[in-house]
Amino acid sequence: MTFAIGDIHGCFEELLALLAVCDIARQGEDARFIFVGDYIDRGPDSRRVVDFLIRRQSEQGRRCICLRGNHEEMLIRAASRRRSDRDLMNWWGNGGEQTLESYGVDDPGDLPAEHLAWVQQLPLTHKDRHRLFVHAGVRPGVPLSLQSQEDLLWIREPFLSSAGDHGLFVVHGHTPVTSGRPDLRANRLNLDTGACFGGPLTAAAFSSGRRAPLMFATSVGDIVRL
Repeated sequence: MTFAIGDIHGCFEELLALLAVCDIARQGEDARFIFVGDYIDRGPDSRRVVDFLIRRQSEQGRRCICLRGNHEEMLIRAASRRRSDRDLMNWWGNGGEQTLESYGVDDPGDLPAEHLAWVQQLPLTHKDRHRLFVHAGVRPGVPLSLQSQEDLLWIREPFLSSAGDHGLFVVHGHTPVTSGRPDLRANRLNLDTGACFGGPLTAAAFSSGRRAPLMFATSVGDIVRL
């Protein structure tokens, strides 16, 4: 079983609650967890989230896969010695201020070296037989092997409106769903249910034998079998 988890944005307590629900849902079955990016910014506990994910990856190896989101990309640019004022302010104004508060520092370059190194090595995508896991989405009509980093991290339209087959079922986050429920389409699934805006944190469970999800789980205790 594979669980994909949407945008966390510093919501550490919600993350722990969701993982506990996933443990109930998998009923003892072995599981892999794929996080689709945006671990930091906006919410109160970015440092605790990153600490937790680094430790979980160290303990579980390939059973814990963390992808890069656009907020991690903004942090990389803001923490660079070659940053521009625009790089710094763009990150700071999109929730970076809350991340600095969680670390107790004033400059992103002063975040722990281990955390910055971890963020910098995060991959953009993960594939299995049926699915592409990615932060934002893909550009319709472009082969998956030729997608740009910019689109994988930032795209909304024309991806969100596309009903076309992308070759693999796309599991993503990035665009908060105002209903607080995951947005399941024939060609994609959006798992960003706005945890940092008062919505739940959501996971989808998949099996190796089918393309569509088996169930959804949320940080408020819901398990919805499909």
